[in-house]
Amino acid sequence: MPITRMRNRRNPKPFEENDLGFGTRVSTQGGRLLNKDGSFNILRIGRRLWTPYQNLVEMPWPQFLGLVILYYFVVNALFGGLFYLSGLEGFHGAQPGHWLLEYAQLFFFSIQTFTTVGYGGISPQSPMANALAAMDALVGILTVALATGLIFARFSRPKANILFSRHALIGPYLEGSGFFLRMANGRHNKLINLQAKVIMTWSEESSGQRKRRFATLPLERDKVVMFPLNWTLVHPIQEDSPLYQKGPHELEEMEAEVIVLLEGYDETFAQTVHADTSYTFREILCNARFKPMYHSIDGKTVLELDLIDAFEAAV
Repeated sequence: MPITRMRNRRNPKPFEENDLGFGTRVSTQGGRLLNKDGSFNILRIGRRLWTPYQNLVEMPWPQFLGLVILYYFVVNALFGGLFYLSGLEGFHGAQPGHWLLEYAQLFFFSIQTFTTVGYGGISPQSPMANALAAMDALVGILTVALATGLIFARFSRPKANILFSRHALIGPYLEGSGFFLRMANGRHNKLINLQAKVIMTWSEESSGQRKRRFATLPLERDKVVMFPLNWTLVHPIQEDSPLYQKGPHELEEMEAEVIVLLEGYDETFAQTVHADTSYTFREILCNARFKPMYHSIDGKTVLELDLIDAFEAAV
């Protein structure tokens, strides 16, 4: 994606202090404030609120599906045990035999009742068996309703799938140097009105204490109307930049971290979506530049997403 030049390089805009809510006392000690997936690198201990709905909506799909399957078998195993304890004679069609065989028949009867399938091979006939079967059916109906709502909430939850380059680069730019990072849309949906904000944080000695500072890095372009290709964010490194004349050793001493905040409008969900990530000093490479990601074939532009991390040494 083309990069525009700053209109005024002689009188750069002063940096905006913005701690993002982390405060100046926080120390990462070689860690990071923001994880690569945009989540906070914060360990919360002590008092907690029980928020099952939020946990079930936000947990990863494999964990959610595993929990649903586990719940399905545990509940039916429990009702199968209650049916077995109520007596096999209370169920018409159940075949007597080894206790494991009897339990298996009642376990599968619980599944049929729980899911309202009801094949008719076994049916309750005693008052206790009918009461347990009615409770099993009620739990099944409520479970299906709750699971349906949770699955709908998970699918309808707007979430951007932005691919960020693995490394951020510092390399030659115009008559000086610049800080670069690259991103692309990992989906085929249409994102519009994207706005990016890049904030650098570092620790420094102040009044005998180690404090963390934050500064917003001005970008050559911080907004794009459409996002069909990759977008390279460029921060020209000038004399007032915290990255000015900084190499790998200086960035490590500063415990530098660059936080990227991206916001845009997703036409599929008709809602605003966000994507965040960060780059620590270990993920910032000096004297390098990105390789091109797209080219033209037969009148079409081909965007190679596999090349989003591709870079080379700057000449």
